[in-house]
Amino acid sequence: MNEPYALESMNTGDGAHLLALARSVGWNFSAAQPDLYLRTGPVVGHRDGEKWISCAGFYAFGQELASIGHLIVDAAHQGQGLGKRLMLHCLSEAEKTGTAVTLVSTKSGFPLYTSLGFRTVEYIHRFQYEFPLESPRQERTSGDVDMVPLSEAVLAEAVELDRTAAGVRRERVLHSIAHHKISGWAVCDSFGAIQGYGFAWAKDDILVVGPLVSADADMALRLLKALIAGWRGRIQLDVPSVQASFRERLRELDFREVSVSPQMLLGTSSLPGRRELLFALADPAFG
Repeated sequence: MNEPYALESMNTGDGAHLLALARSVGWNFSAAQPDLYLRTGPVVGHRDGEKWISCAGFYAFGQELASIGHLIVDAAHQGQGLGKRLMLHCLSEAEKTGTAVTLVSTKSGFPLYTSLGFRTVEYIHRFQYEFPLESPRQERTSGDVDMVPLSEAVLAEAVELDRTAAGVRRERVLHSIAHHKISGWAVCDSFGAIQGYGFAWAKDDILVVGPLVSADADMALRLLKALIAGWRGRIQLDVPSVQASFRERLRELDFREVSVSPQMLLGTSSLPGRRELLFALADPAFG
């Protein structure tokens, strides 16, 4: 049976279409967010004439793991199986290399993902600081002599530390976020080796902190305070449930937990890497 809409790939010039599709279903996308996704990996979807009516990002990190993100179907075209077709396409791509697949589920998408065999292996806690006129206690002290700006010169070392935490090489993700960053900091040991790093990037009036990779919760908190220094507005982090101590520290800083989403997995029993080092996701789309 012929499908009414052919599957197509978005290109870097389709950012405005991706933005319009996301906003049409009430997703809080910033104007720069589509560029982040289109820079990082293939985004596929369906068009009705010139209008994109669905999309999903498929971000493969070698053959070990891929992440599916921002699965969106235009409200007028929901119930036609477009979301499932996108998922089956992404899973077919992963199957070619035996790659496990992860995603952070929305409430509406959970039944579909479960029906396809995904199971919950983690929960992602979204924290926000919502006071619009000031930021939480954030001053860096003169003792932070081991903290250095995360420049292009040290980004390669950050990529390797990220690989340890995530278990896969996510160089394209980090370079895409570096392109959009408001700030980036790294913590070095006495030999100059990076022990932790973080980025902060703007989503309109929200400062998103992530990824945040650190040896421990104290270092993660130091990085967080450096990353948000000077920001006057809302702040957001997506924190894995394994980071219980860090989540409690955020509450002490008056961050509020606003949602909890299941992180799901298909094709293997557990997420790769040393996930105890990952304190905030880069973006739910990237797992």
